[in-house]
Amino acid sequence: MLNKKLTVTSILFALILLVSWWIYKELTPLYSEMQALKNPRFEPGENKGARFCATCHQQIYDQWAKSSRHAIATTAQSFHHYKDLFTGNFIHNTLMGEELCYACHGSKAVNEGVNCETCHGIADPNVPIMETHEQKFKANRDKLNKAEFCGKCHEIKNPLSGDLIIASYSEWQGSEAAKQGITCQECHMKSRRGKLAYHGFDTLIRNPNIYNGDISINDIKLQFPLLSLVIENHIKGHGIPAGGPSNVLVLEVFFKDKNGNILFKATETFSKYFSLMPVAGIMPYKLLKNTQLKSGEKRQVRIKLPIGVSKDKITKVELSLKLFQVSDEYQGNIAKAHWKSKPIAKQELSLLE
Repeated sequence: MLNKKLTVTSILFALILLVSWWIYKELTPLYSEMQALKNPRFEPGENKGARFCATCHQQIYDQWAKSSRHAIATTAQSFHHYKDLFTGNFIHNTLMGEELCYACHGSKAVNEGVNCETCHGIADPNVPIMETHEQKFKANRDKLNKAEFCGKCHEIKNPLSGDLIIASYSEWQGSEAAKQGITCQECHMKSRRGKLAYHGFDTLIRNPNIYNGDISINDIKLQFPLLSLVIENHIKGHGIPAGGPSNVLVLEVFFKDKNGNILFKATETFSKYFSLMPVAGIMPYKLLKNTQLKSGEKRQVRIKLPIGVSKDKITKVELSLKLFQVSDEYQGNIAKAHWKSKPIAKQELSLLE
């Protein structure tokens, strides 16, 4: 009887060791990867701040402050909404916390978003600034001109599923721009006045004209009850919408009568759609569907009018493309959008003879 108890105990002990070994082997690298996501993608340390840089680089400072989303990366309402949601979740806060958010959005202590020193490195207060310029800022310029530098933040992977939540850098790698050797900086930082690189890093929220000529609606045909059209992404380097699932491109189509009354409205959305993290939720987990317009893509769209809409009453079709921002926990539900743009492309089909 004693031997039997010892045998059972030995088997249970062996099983515990086996399970413990498996947990260590499988979960330790995963935990390490999750902790690595908390590491700042920039040089930590005391900042002199963007206004200090403005004493010599006023034009660059103005571009950054007025046009760049970088400048509000730690102060935007949408950032704080998601950060508070994330840190308010016990599981996410325990494993990663707000450090994950600030790792790319910029120093919490400085609270200037992605400022000059986030990219160029800190200006050591104990070293004369011109010495820092020569030995550090100029020396690092080649690194700052490479697409991989942007990829440090504009490429984010879920450590559990391995799926890319933000894949701007990967999109560029497979694009016509990359084949031609055109980097992110050559488009987004192309000089606009003189020789200085542009530091506005325009986004639609701060510059409503950035998509002018980059996306179009073409070949509109109504063969009742089907409306067909082509949406073309003219950008060589990345998809539209760029970034992660919080950005949604929306096609709105209005069928109107001669008095301007809406007979029918159709909506099509283009984005990335993820399931959310098991148990914890909130954070995008596995990619379910990607309807982004790839760089250079011409996408044919068909809309079928429902029974009850009379062909004879339709005199005009109005089409527009807008960008919506939807917090990640709502995964493309534009009814929950916290911001939407004015039309970035418009077209009209007149059916009056």
